[in-house]
Amino acid sequence: MPDRQALVHLPACAVLALALLAAPPARAQEPAVVRLGTNVERSYFPPAEALLRKAYASLGLQVEFLPWPLLRTQAELRNGRLDGVAMRSDVYFEQTPFLRRVDVPLLQLQVFAYARPPCPQALTPEELGKSRVSYQRGMVAAEALVPEAARVPANTPSDAFLNLGAGAADYALVLTTAWMAEVPVDTRQGAICRIPTPLTRNQLFHGVHESRAAWVAPLEQALRRMRDRGEIQQAWADYERQIGADNNRLQARPGRSLVVTPAAPGSAPARPPQ
Repeated sequence: MPDRQALVHLPACAVLALALLAAPPARAQEPAVVRLGTNVERSYFPPAEALLRKAYASLGLQVEFLPWPLLRTQAELRNGRLDGVAMRSDVYFEQTPFLRRVDVPLLQLQVFAYARPPCPQALTPEELGKSRVSYQRGMVAAEALVPEAARVPANTPSDAFLNLGAGAADYALVLTTAWMAEVPVDTRQGAICRIPTPLTRNQLFHGVHESRAAWVAPLEQALRRMRDRGEIQQAWADYERQIGADNNRLQARPGRSLVVTPAAPGSAPARPPQ
């Protein structure tokens, strides 16, 4: 570094630059906050979010989850204002080339159809195509099954159920777990029932924006270790026991997530009529 006499003849900007070079390194900042889109439907996302917080913590990163409608999440991702999404199906990744999949499945879901009683044992694609089918707007697993002319998009799964109960749709499609599908749904607008045979099965994966592709490998390592230790399986088993308890019901509310409510003590166990 120049001596004092030489510094006298240097411009002020050069002196400042030399001072910065000589300064000790700054203390490490707090972990950056990762912004992840999650689903406005809360019925099965909380365990996945807890698992992802732990995976990102192993990278020294904190996470903020943003429960937005699916189409808003898609727009924010496209514009680079989100770092990723909590969970999405294979079909979603196929249609979203700027999203990178973290190749450790977090959950397997099924697309179930609901109707007004009596419910058949199964539903064919041809029957769907001739009917009015409500589903959460932007749910690509449902859109892959339903022709555009038959679609009755809704803001949330709750709204899809309400459309069905009110007679504005013939069927409601929901992407859910097999055990969650066993919990009865109340719409307060008329009885509905679940068609027992699922239409499709889908695995859900975490995804990050292509600008964060460097995170994919370490996140896969973290989630794979958690899976191998049984943490992912245990998280879902614990949640299933909590949600799937006898007498629990799901309440459909306009524009809101489905809400799990326990039935009155002493009432008989209830399951969706079929």
